[in-house]
Amino acid sequence: MKYLKNEKGYALVTVLVIITIFMIITLSFMGQAFSSTKQNQVVEKSTRAVSAAEMGISYYQVAIQKMYESKRDTVNSHVSTIMSQPNATTTKDFKREATLKMASELQALIPSGTSLTPIRVDEHPNASFYLKNFVAAADPASNSYKVNISFNIVGNEDGKETTLFAEMYLNLDTIINLPTTDDPNSYQLPNYTNIPKPNTVCGTLATCNPVYVEGDKGFDGNNLLSNNQTIYTTGSLTLTGQGNENNTSVIKIHADGNITVGKNMNSQTNMLIETNGNATFQQNLKIDTESKLLVRQNLFVAQQFDISNKSFVYVGGNATVQKLIISASKMCVYGDLKINDSKTVDNPSNLLVLGKVYQWTKISGNDYEYRQVTGEGNMNFDLFKKQCGTYVPPAFQINWGNNVSPIISNVDY
Repeated sequence: MKYLKNEKGYALVTVLVIITIFMIITLSFMGQAFSSTKQNQVVEKSTRAVSAAEMGISYYQVAIQKMYESKRDTVNSHVSTIMSQPNATTTKDFKREATLKMASELQALIPSGTSLTPIRVDEHPNASFYLKNFVAAADPASNSYKVNISFNIVGNEDGKETTLFAEMYLNLDTIINLPTTDDPNSYQLPNYTNIPKPNTVCGTLATCNPVYVEGDKGFDGNNLLSNNQTIYTTGSLTLTGQGNENNTSVIKIHADGNITVGKNMNSQTNMLIETNGNATFQQNLKIDTESKLLVRQNLFVAQQFDISNKSFVYVGGNATVQKLIISASKMCVYGDLKINDSKTVDNPSNLLVLGKVYQWTKISGNDYEYRQVTGEGNMNFDLFKKQCGTYVPPAFQINWGNNVSPIISNVDY
């Protein structure tokens, strides 16, 4: 009986040991299971945060494309202003100018250091993403047309954040400069508004400079004009003095109506006379040293007309001249040219007549008539415009094409 009681005690201890071992193993498995579940939840949140950040990169790739498209007109206008400057088309790289301007415009839309408002992910209400540290800069290489763009996207899921760094670029090398629909070789014939209208009415030659008269005006007297004198009238202008208007410089005369000069006007240097009407010179006229005479309608010179030393005459109607002498200068007549005596031109290209050229010719006795001069006048209109007009460069316009889009080049996880 004694031995039996001892065996029962050993069995009880053994059962307790086994139960304890099973409890330890069970608790261990349960702890591992709980730990795995927690780890899975953390990994799942982290993964969703990464997914939100990746979604943000795709979202802002499209947004940057729209930003770029919204600024093309601004960039085109900016570059157009630059290219309209003298010699800019040969000294400026318009693609590089467009690249620099586009970079600055994009950066201005999202200033440095700005963090944008988070955007919610529709499928996951607790997930969002936002952009920060946006940088848009022209590639530093002077011959590069890339706008380099970098930014961070922060993805968030239930407080778990993941930040991705993205780089992309816009390559503006595919853009080209196109003219407008105008002919790129077009020329503009002279106008008659080169002298600005003065601000104050003042109608006395002796005391006013500039002289500004509204309506018609006539001046009598001798030697009426002086150096650097400007006369502007919204009507007709008549100089009917008994003396000559000779040997003056930098004279500027504008008339919306007719201009009539009663006596000689000789040796005028750096002169500019323009009229929207007719111009009549009742004696001799000599313009010299880069002077200009611009007549919208008809020109009449009663005696000798001398044009010399890089001067220019344009007549929008017909011209009638007693005697014409052209030396190292140019005269263009849109209508017909009638010569009553003779003409001397140092180079045929210096007298250009779109209409016909007539010479006053004796028929018999005291009978004279105008006869057309064979081989002169009847110019081709396009050539006339090119030789007598001013070249008007086509308006600068960028053709952006459809191939420029932001390209993701790198994402750091």
